[in-house]
Amino acid sequence: MPHILLVEDDSDIMRINRTFLESEGYTVHCADSVQTASFKLEECIPDLVLLDVMLPDGDGMDFCSILRTKTQAPVIFLTARDESESVIKGFRSGGDDYITKPYDLNVLKARIEAQLRRNSSKSQQHPRIELPNLTVDLFAGTAILDGNEYSLPQRELQILYMLASQIGSRISYQEIYRSIYGCNVDDSKNMIRVNISRLKKHLEMDDMSTYEIASTAECEYVLRRVIF
Repeated sequence: MPHILLVEDDSDIMRINRTFLESEGYTVHCADSVQTASFKLEECIPDLVLLDVMLPDGDGMDFCSILRTKTQAPVIFLTARDESESVIKGFRSGGDDYITKPYDLNVLKARIEAQLRRNSSKSQQHPRIELPNLTVDLFAGTAILDGNEYSLPQRELQILYMLASQIGSRISYQEIYRSIYGCNVDDSKNMIRVNISRLKKHLEMDDMSTYEIASTAECEYVLRRVIF
């Protein structure tokens, strides 16, 4: 059954929604903040996201823009706001639907089913970057380098996707961390350094690879094609 990422800071609403959706056969992953939701995205690739607008560490609509760099899964906003400006902002940030609290759980179920049906018809349009000798596929969770296919952890795959989408450009560790987690922490430089190191190891990058990930003294990273 489909996996749903439920991002909601109200514990009662989270419990009610989770119990209902699991009874309908969905696998539900819960997060009560932007930061927790970012970590959850490393553990699973959701088929749909239920996203509260008001979160303790950020705005759900702003987080939706970050979500769109990681997944094309449908996003349904859950919020008490019903003003037209909020609705417009939600759709512009990448949302697919908008349901105002309080709502009937069967209506929520119907909205979820509609979005999943619509998304299944677009399954071939998933985030994918194809470069000479390098393919990065966020939907499949794989990278193909020099003819070898690798299944990568979600965090490393997202970093590679970001670097590949801006090949040849320097990207700071802050930009990478914000893109993946949607926030900043004091130890982000170390965390990105470790992730990059693991990524290179998993891809078995060596002197014979056609791509390299280089770093600068300012802790910027750049994906470059190696010309032999």
